[in-house]
Amino acid sequence: MEHQNTKIYYGWYIAGIAFWAYFLAVGTGFYAFNASLEPLCHARGWTPTDLNLALVIGTFFGFSSQYIFGTILMKTGIKRLMLAGSFTAGVSFIFMARVETLWQFYFCYSLLFIGNGAYGGIVASSAVNNWFVDKRGKAIGFATAGMSLSGALLPIVALLLIEYTGIENAALCIGLVMILFGPLAWIIVTDWPEDMGMLPDGLPINKDTYAAGQIQIHVPPSADSGGEWPLTRLVRTDIFWKLGTAFGLMMIGTVGVMSQLKPRFADTGFSPMTAMLMMAATALVGAAGKYTWGIMCDRFEPKRVAIAMALANILGLSLALVKNSLAALIVFIPIFGFSMGGIMSTFPIIVATIFGRKNFASVLRYISFFLILQMFGYLIAGQSFDITGSYDTAYKVFIGLDIIASFLLFSLKK
Repeated sequence: MEHQNTKIYYGWYIAGIAFWAYFLAVGTGFYAFNASLEPLCHARGWTPTDLNLALVIGTFFGFSSQYIFGTILMKTGIKRLMLAGSFTAGVSFIFMARVETLWQFYFCYSLLFIGNGAYGGIVASSAVNNWFVDKRGKAIGFATAGMSLSGALLPIVALLLIEYTGIENAALCIGLVMILFGPLAWIIVTDWPEDMGMLPDGLPINKDTYAAGQIQIHVPPSADSGGEWPLTRLVRTDIFWKLGTAFGLMMIGTVGVMSQLKPRFADTGFSPMTAMLMMAATALVGAAGKYTWGIMCDRFEPKRVAIAMALANILGLSLALVKNSLAALIVFIPIFGFSMGGIMSTFPIIVATIFGRKNFASVLRYISFFLILQMFGYLIAGQSFDITGSYDTAYKVFIGLDIIASFLLFSLKK
């Protein structure tokens, strides 16, 4: 059975589902915070620090659950998790705008992150990884672009819905869209190309392909004796610790900046809508960055691509510290946006490249624990503003963490 070149390879439909999974998961759990922060503070009498704590708690539960979801998908597949996760997250998002106390808000936000993790995160990454090898960087770059595109669109949509319908109705509209994503994923998603008589990347199935050993054939979880990279072996490799720590440190600065970029722009004198548009522009550049950095990982050594990305991130953050310079601020948007966009696209690409297609979910469920470090980004940004009235101190800390990450990536051995 040969794959017809005239048809669109089905793996790109899987990548499309992953794109929307990332769009909804990251958009509702992270970027929409820019639109809801001030309305919730005014409506409930809460402070930005109070709400930042919700992000910290949600991040902890969200990334801690990645191990569980990674284990479940290895046994039951992807589509069941996507269906259950989108329903849980959608219901949580709806009720999040209706609660009256902080503990209820924290509870709903934690459920939101857990639900988002069940259809985004390791689940969406595994769906794409299973269908691609040689074009993995391009496919994951395209799928993860949904993260940043959500930052360009969802906060503006949420802000307009809040202004014209109120925060409760805005949450209801967005939550229903999240719930409806589950049935769509159930219809489209198939875990492995081999299940549809195909090979990764749409390669034709013939004897020469098998003989040349060009592909890594899927072994069902039931027939796999624990995989080649159990935790006991992973923790004995410096790659596990250095790679995980490096990306965890870079994510501290990324979430610390992007979760409160609209308020920062507003503090410099821009109107709320202008500040939101500037934040959206940064996220939009990030979407292009995810796709571009992903393609670069297909063409160059992923480690070197990640180092270049970290250095560009440092440059972007440095520009944000230039005082009273509109030009520096304008240049900050494309440089920082483009560089930070590549972090969450290159991370799964490097993991898959190092540990292999078959072991991707098994390894990523462990190494994703390092991404919990990003919760410190919310605290650092919030405390910087509360204590000094500025985000400059936080940005300096983020630059230092990116420098450490660059050295860790540089020290990785093949």
